[in-house]
Amino acid sequence: MYKICSLFAGVGGIDLGFLETNKCEIVYANEFDKYAVETYEKNFNTKVDCRDIHDVKVNEIPEFDIMVGGFPCTSFSVAGYRKGFEDDRTGDLFFEMERIFKERRPRVIFLENVKNLVGHDKGNTFKTIIERLEEAGYKDKIKCQVLNACEYGNIPQNRERIYIVAFRDKEDFDRFQMPLPIPLNKSIKDVFNFETKVDDKYYYTEGKYKGNIYKLLTEEMDDENTVYQWRRKYVRKNQSNLVPTLTANMGEGRT
Repeated sequence: MYKICSLFAGVGGIDLGFLETNKCEIVYANEFDKYAVETYEKNFNTKVDCRDIHDVKVNEIPEFDIMVGGFPCTSFSVAGYRKGFEDDRTGDLFFEMERIFKERRPRVIFLENVKNLVGHDKGNTFKTIIERLEEAGYKDKIKCQVLNACEYGNIPQNRERIYIVAFRDKEDFDRFQMPLPIPLNKSIKDVFNFETKVDDKYYYTEGKYKGNIYKLLTEEMDDENTVYQWRRKYVRKNQSNLVPTLTANMGEGRT
């Protein structure tokens, strides 16, 4: 079994993909958000280290073959302020991953982030990440691609992400290829049950949120076959009939 070190593990979305190969096991997971930790531990048989990653010493992490991590995207996302590495809250977190992979030099490093990472700061942010991987021993053995969930997972969601896969050994690099697209044949009605009423807390109701969100939604929503999104000050109809990527809390984006 390949041993996985999962950093910024969230609720375990990346980890699940690796586990479903039946060739991997999670030997270490780190996540700072207490609610994500609670969800992760309900879904996986792994106790999460919930310390700030800055406080995690390399020698405290068990031996592993593959490092995976969706390091926080708020510094690079179009939904945030895009301060990048200069963001004093989350901008340096990639370098915490670097601190670990430079010393351990895992066989594979798998990184995921928002599409905007590629073009952030005129491409300099992405260039820095690739350079740091190369300096750590992965030069000429890195593959990158922006993938959309609706094209690769038969999921009716527009979710574009950059995936970076770095290999220590040339043989592994040569054997690996990014996945090919697959047809999308699921619709939002295959995913959501619109027929059964659920708890009231899951619905928009008048007065639930500040401003006139409820009024605007009721006025604009006229098609049951698509999804509508509240975007700060207006309602957006998704013409593609795909669920949009949920925007971050600081953007007050809700679907």
